[in-house]
Amino acid sequence: MTEFNFADFVDVIRDWPEQGQAVMDISRLLEHPNVFHEAVVTLAKPLVELQPNKVIGIEQRGLAIGSAIAYYLGCGIVPARSIAYLPEDYGRPVELLPTSRFADSRLALVSDSIDAGDRIAIVDDWLIKGTTVLALMKMVEKLKATVVGIACVVNDMSETRRKLLGRPEVHSLIQNLCVSDVEPVD
Repeated sequence: MTEFNFADFVDVIRDWPEQGQAVMDISRLLEHPNVFHEAVVTLAKPLVELQPNKVIGIEQRGLAIGSAIAYYLGCGIVPARSIAYLPEDYGRPVELLPTSRFADSRLALVSDSIDAGDRIAIVDDWLIKGTTVLALMKMVEKLKATVVGIACVVNDMSETRRKLLGRPEVHSLIQNLCVSDVEPVD
């Protein structure tokens, strides 16, 4: 196994879309095959013993890396996606997550994608406050399934926010990358 400094492949774009805000770009991590492979394996290995049968990937970058992790684990992938991508006459039952900072302010999860008793791993690219993950955990619980693991590329949550999430622990490639002088934007 090759050692990578994953932070070398992640960019924080400051003062965008507005002054004082920032976004995380993991494009370089995804586009380099060896780095992407090591990132997937590094995030998936702690999840193996937790035996999830489904992975929820949070749109968009969390869905990209979550899909690869699901493949590695032999799991199904369930997208938590923007409602902007669902037609009005969409025929499957959808649960809406509370307001988030996504462009259209809402994420949706197809509720019949989660069965009672499922063991779920949640994957995102950047955890800042953990609000979206917490909302997904509550939704999974409502659907009578269990979140057994959480994985992300960058974990920028404060210790207080980490405690708010409770269990399971968060597995990440990078911790505390972004200083708190910017307001992150999803």
